Amino acid sequence: MKLDTTLLKSMKAVGLTEPDNVVRESIAIFLFQKKLISIGKAAKLANMSLAQFMGLLQSLKIPQTEYTQDDLSMDIVTIKRLRRGRHKT
Repeated sequence: MKLDTTLLKSMKAVGLTEPDNVVRESIAIFLFQKKLISIGKAAKLANMSLAQFMGLLQSLKIPQTEYTQDDLSMDIVTIKRLRRGRHKT
């Protein structure tokens, strides 16, 4: 990835020794958060292993999965069904 020289100088001025990596990571995080790429593809884009990328997301407090209202509703139904089954035995 080729960075604009002004951007490169600015990034180095604030102590970013590997600006290409920072840009790749930032783009990967952005695309992942927007649900445009999977976590695996984001890790590859950031030149990281999946575990490293997941660690980066965790350090930034970015959720790695999305737990929706539908997921919660299905889990509640399953828990109720399991509880009923347990009481019958």
